[in-house]
Amino acid sequence: MKKYPSHNDEWNQFKVDLREDELIIGDWQVMQAWELPLMKALAKEVTWNHGDILEIGFGMGISSGQIMEYGCKSHTIIEAHPVVAQQAREWAKKQKVPVIVLEGFWQNLIPALTDKFDGILFDTYPLKPEERGMNHFSFIPLSVNLLKKGGVLTYYSDEKLPFRHEHLDLIFTSFKEVKLQYVGGLTPPEDCEYWQENYMIIPVCKLDAEGI
Repeated sequence: MKKYPSHNDEWNQFKVDLREDELIIGDWQVMQAWELPLMKALAKEVTWNHGDILEIGFGMGISSGQIMEYGCKSHTIIEAHPVVAQQAREWAKKQKVPVIVLEGFWQNLIPALTDKFDGILFDTYPLKPEERGMNHFSFIPLSVNLLKKGGVLTYYSDEKLPFRHEHLDLIFTSFKEVKLQYVGGLTPPEDCEYWQENYMIIPVCKLDAEGI
């Protein structure tokens, strides 16, 4: 049986194995290269006005690279694992726009954030069994206070068709404008432990001009 961290700090002690096609932390497949089309779609949505971006979860840096491809004014990254955070800092040095890397768990860092963002991309790994498939749920209502008027939240959803009703209820409670986008062409390998479909549905949640 794979080992979940008994507390968040234990996650930080798990060994990081970054390969060409995947990132493994501890016993867990955290990210794989097949996610590129998905990350490309997320990055395109979050950079809708090429503004200030908050990305939660660096992983292999795939989505970060795509954000830079589409263009942004600034890029803030929150990453929990110290080894991955250091990789993010090394990546940040090579970029042409200001990149800030904040090391720690988003739950601890967000209360201290004073800036607001034009776009937020959320993609973290579930650290508890009960978080699998829904680790983004607790962040969704909090994201509203981090966004500028007209700002966009998008994220790795763990959703296929039919889209879960409890998830829809949650996002429509916080956002009036929601687009569900089909991203196809995904090719996860047979040994991928966290996704096996050739598509995923990603939500794009937008505040209106009044910030609602």
